[in-house]
Amino acid sequence: MSYNVSSAQGRAQSSRNISVTALLAAIGIGIASSAVQILIFTLIKDKLARIYQPKTYLVPERQRTSPPPRGAFRWIASIFTYKDTEIINKCGLDAYFFLRYLQTLLFIFVPLACLLLPILLPLNYLSGRNVAASNARESSANDNISAGLDVLAWGNISPNKTSRYWIHLILSVVVVIWICCVFFAELRVYVRVRRDYLTSAEHRLRASATTVLVTDIPSTWLTVEALSFLYDVFPGGIRNIWINRDYRKLLRKVRAREGVVAMLEYAETELIRRCKQAQLKRQKELGSNNTLQYYTTMEEEENSNIRGVQIAKGDGKSSGNLNQIHQSIEEAVEAAKAKSELDDWRSVNKATTGSLATIGKGFGRGLRLVSRVEETIKNTENATKVVDGIIETTNGFYDVKSNSPKQESSKNWPRTYISHHNTDYKDSEEPAHSRIPYSFGAITENGHKDAKHSWWKFWNGPSGSFPSPLPHGYEKIANSRGKIPGASSLVETAAQAKPKIRKGQSQEYPLHVDYNYKEDEAKALWNKYIKKTDRSTHRIPRLGIGFLPYICPWINKKVDTIYWCREELARLNVEIEYDQDHSDNFPRANSAFIQFNQQIAAHMAAQAVSHHTPMYMAQRVVEVSPTDIIWDNMSIKWWESWLRTSIVFTVVACMCLLWAIPVSATALLGNIPALAKKYDWLGFLVGAESVLEHIAGILPAIVLAILKVLPPVIFYHLAMLEGNRTGSLRELSVQNYYFFFLFVQVFLVVSVSNGAFATLARTGSVTSIPVLMAQNIPKASNYFFSYMIIQALSTSSGRLLQVSTLIMWFLMSKFVDNTARKKWTRNVSLSTMRWGEYFPTYTNFACITIIYSTIAPLILIFAIITFTLLWITNRYCMLYVYNYTEDTGGLLYPRAINQTFVGLYFMEVCLIGLFLLVRDSENNVPCLPQALIMIVVMIMTALFQILLDQSFGPLYKHLPVTLEDDAILRDKAFERAHAARITEDDEFQSAAFPVSCDDSIELRKLHCPAANTSDPSPSSTIPNTAHGGAFSVVIRPCNPRTTTSGDPDKRGSGRCKDIEAQKTMTEALFSGHRDEIEDLKPTERNALINVAFQHEALRAMRPNVWLPHDDLGVSDQEVQRTEEFCKGNVWITNKGTALDSRLRVIYRTNPPDFTELNN
Repeated sequence: MSYNVSSAQGRAQSSRNISVTALLAAIGIGIASSAVQILIFTLIKDKLARIYQPKTYLVPERQRTSPPPRGAFRWIASIFTYKDTEIINKCGLDAYFFLRYLQTLLFIFVPLACLLLPILLPLNYLSGRNVAASNARESSANDNISAGLDVLAWGNISPNKTSRYWIHLILSVVVVIWICCVFFAELRVYVRVRRDYLTSAEHRLRASATTVLVTDIPSTWLTVEALSFLYDVFPGGIRNIWINRDYRKLLRKVRAREGVVAMLEYAETELIRRCKQAQLKRQKELGSNNTLQYYTTMEEEENSNIRGVQIAKGDGKSSGNLNQIHQSIEEAVEAAKAKSELDDWRSVNKATTGSLATIGKGFGRGLRLVSRVEETIKNTENATKVVDGIIETTNGFYDVKSNSPKQESSKNWPRTYISHHNTDYKDSEEPAHSRIPYSFGAITENGHKDAKHSWWKFWNGPSGSFPSPLPHGYEKIANSRGKIPGASSLVETAAQAKPKIRKGQSQEYPLHVDYNYKEDEAKALWNKYIKKTDRSTHRIPRLGIGFLPYICPWINKKVDTIYWCREELARLNVEIEYDQDHSDNFPRANSAFIQFNQQIAAHMAAQAVSHHTPMYMAQRVVEVSPTDIIWDNMSIKWWESWLRTSIVFTVVACMCLLWAIPVSATALLGNIPALAKKYDWLGFLVGAESVLEHIAGILPAIVLAILKVLPPVIFYHLAMLEGNRTGSLRELSVQNYYFFFLFVQVFLVVSVSNGAFATLARTGSVTSIPVLMAQNIPKASNYFFSYMIIQALSTSSGRLLQVSTLIMWFLMSKFVDNTARKKWTRNVSLSTMRWGEYFPTYTNFACITIIYSTIAPLILIFAIITFTLLWITNRYCMLYVYNYTEDTGGLLYPRAINQTFVGLYFMEVCLIGLFLLVRDSENNVPCLPQALIMIVVMIMTALFQILLDQSFGPLYKHLPVTLEDDAILRDKAFERAHAARITEDDEFQSAAFPVSCDDSIELRKLHCPAANTSDPSPSSTIPNTAHGGAFSVVIRPCNPRTTTSGDPDKRGSGRCKDIEAQKTMTEALFSGHRDEIEDLKPTERNALINVAFQHEALRAMRPNVWLPHDDLGVSDQEVQRTEEFCKGNVWITNKGTALDSRLRVIYRTNPPDFTELNN
């Protein structure tokens, strides 16, 4: 939802004394527009399940929801059938608490409306100034006389009835108490729900539950041994330690490689498409309308489609596959076992050979490469996919009921380096240095008596204090403060003497291409159909400045895209893989991930003060998801973080205060013709009045729309610049920035007039703020009536219809999705929610409602309508549309509640000013006692919030010790139930689907009964209960068309074909993949944990260049020539994808480099 600010300050002042008719007219357009969008939604929602119901089939099993019933509004009842626990399991804590926040606001405002409206509306109307007015003309002439909806507001109380303001005071106090009580109860619920979620057996299995991110670690403590002995004091001991390194250069190469792969896939696909188009053009003649007719009959086109699908399912060719991709968990398990054995052998070898282990490190990696080649030759597997049908919303997915080609697999581990350390502390030795306590001031760290203290060195403190703690095994040498600890063995000496890549020193990499290879274009197949000038080209910067190809294209070199991308991709592959194997050459960052064996130990370590020096190891973050890490910010120092935060805070403050200036300037764009005549420097525009008039009508709206979209984008970039280490912290920062931006721009700037700001600037007195707010804010109440209801209507209808998604799917995809990978990505990628941008809009609505609850109580009606519509709409979208891959664990909810207190404070400040502004018939201040009471109430509100934060604050992020015993019992019960379930399912699976010994560890593939199966009832389906996987297979009839015959209640044949084709596509692409870690066996979980917190630059595998297979042989030759030139350093294949009769790319399987470990 975008905010809507006025084009000038104080615009809301013009809505004073607005009538009911004028209000309805203002919101009439919004109502009509929303009605049209809702009507379109009800007509097409059941026909476009991919857009309006993707979570019913295109997400993991536990996140799937049952399709809503057909009908115009039957879906409204279906969304309320889901319990809170189901919403948490299917959508996450953030989604649940967002819906709960809307529900809480309704729980606040509905009782207040029932209390305030029957009392304040008659009171304000009957005590009004308009009663004394003789006629409407006098009312409009006197500025103190209320009219329209203002007769129901605060300002209608006449001077001779000021005693009635006591009722406003009492009700205002009731409002404050009620809101505070609800917030207290909600925070108790939040703590309980989050506590139950974090201590659930399923969550405790995750690596994030037992891992702590520690930042700003001093260099002397930045070793596995030092961190192990520092944190071994916590119960259960340490399981893993990952010390981060500064891989920013490597990460830039990985991201550059992704762009090169996309360019090469597009260029190769265009080459194949143009060759095929030229071949068809030779065979067919142009029609009378000069349009190219590839096929004369529908039967011929259908046969061409069938041939294309057959080509897509063919074997194809492949080159440059290192078998790094583990497409199933089982492959990763076998690789983990092999790596564990290798690590054990290396540890024994290191103990026996001493410093030779360092020398032999390179030989060990060479042996691993040789073993990988041998295992790659030995290991292959068959994969069977059964799919059927195609519709438009499958975006290029084609499917044939037949066996799929063999897929390459391997059981070797990726070419990566893991910096972790497994420890067991049952028999651990005591630290080497003595732990005998000394008396203070008795002996110095060198063993001598106190040296003479210099009085003028007051910053050193008293002499003779205890020496600073040192890491375990640290041997201090004289004059070596801050240096690397002294080496006590040949191994440590060799490690320190190991050459590193210094700044400015170039690294020599192995040769990546065969420079003796010459491309023979004369014998190329593509040369038979197209010219060389028809091949894709692009420009590269000569000076290495990336934006020059777009700004100054004429000075840059023009190259053939395919030739350039081949060499560039081979170079990046070789360099990235070399750097991954030599990751020790990269400098260490100042952060580390420490995984404990028990969850309570992680929470204790996060709360304990780790280092004796201020700011060192100060930030300790628990519950960090491996996919939520911002690796670019892992090397930021504490002082750098402070500096960045100061800069970001300054920029945000300037945006909050000054953003109204460019918004107001958009009004000038609508008056360009007049400005051109008024100012001489715009004289060149004179004479083009007709063109200027059209521009003036469109340009302001475009600029204003851009200004509405920019703030969240800017805030997300600022949150990255601030140095947040995780996506959750980034979302929390954006939530703060965007809320205060909206509150200032949407509420203050719109409500307060220019004259108020001028008065404040002239007086410079802070005490005048309540009076200024009291003078201006009540006059703007009518504006927010229409603002809130229009925003609710437009937002709710827009989220239901999803106009942007329709445009992207049906329009932009035709031009953007030009490769098989892009089509596949669009199919499997669902819309997500950015909570840092989404929460503040509704928090701002809540604050506005609270502020006007007693000043203009009529706003409660509009608030209830607004939050009801938004609650229903968001509930539907979260259950059926949006997918949530990242979750803060509900941390935005207590922050949203704290931000809602801003509305309470502003209400109290406004009431203080309003009470002081009240004058009786004798021009006295009769409401001074009310103002003083409200000041006391505001102080009590602040104290309540402070106590609330102090009481609940530690429980927002951390778990109490009292929960650990019960959590352990639940873990044991879960393990027993899980083991029993696995055993039962293995017996069922072996009986229902007997497989050979060679396939015993494979994930179960799709099995389809005979084609004459016609019973579509749920009893005829057998779900995969073994793993409960989200992408697990459910046995369905192979022929869906027989399921709807003779039943008028069934969906039409087109609808059935649409849904069945999408379900079949999902099964073919994701069958057999498990989505939840609790579905895995312990050995499989360990395989994932081993790479959980490994840097993404080290986890990056060699990408595959996925080309469409064609019957001309062009793609086969491209694969062959790439292999010859790049010497196998580029993984390229044309398996599983082809062109259809209209030369569109189709695919029938996942990309070859798809892996279950990354999903």
